[in-house]
Amino acid sequence: MRRFNVYAGVITLMVAASAVAAEPQQSRAFGRWGQVWGTWVWTTNNQIPALLTLHLDGTVSVSDGRMFGGLQPNSTTRLSPLHGVWERTGFQSIGGTSLYLIFDATTGLLTAWGRSRTSITFADDFDHFQGKMFVETLPCAAGPPVSCPDPQATGAKWVANPSMPPDGFPISATRLERVPAGPLP
Repeated sequence: MRRFNVYAGVITLMVAASAVAAEPQQSRAFGRWGQVWGTWVWTTNNQIPALLTLHLDGTVSVSDGRMFGGLQPNSTTRLSPLHGVWERTGFQSIGGTSLYLIFDATTGLLTAWGRSRTSITFADDFDHFQGKMFVETLPCAAGPPVSCPDPQATGAKWVANPSMPPDGFPISATRLERVPAGPLP
């Protein structure tokens, strides 16, 4: 009986060792192989910066460079942070939809809903991505009180951003990496 237990233990260890050895080498070489969630530093047309967080639960949070005026110093448009959802469309690709609020900075009134729809493809290292973004607005009725349509209604009259290319804005991003604490060199 004792010899049987020893053989069983040896066989169990051999099976466990072979399972570890069979793990794909790529997943050990790249700690995030296949992982799309995390925080990203992204740009649109290599101009407008944004911080994008893809959460594990399929939600999205974005702080966009346009929130406080963007590229125009006298812009009267202000945006809220973007909130949205994402889902995988392939092993190295996802699609997402985000909503945000658009305000007139001079009056403080809500003027429209904004929507961003994206299609993203990740590089093999899953630390970079490129894709396309389509930006639209859904105008609110002038107020007060302001009256905005339901942004999720099937018949909502979304309007494409007039400066958007027909095939969408090109976007790219790099995963935010931890920088060790300490004095600068």
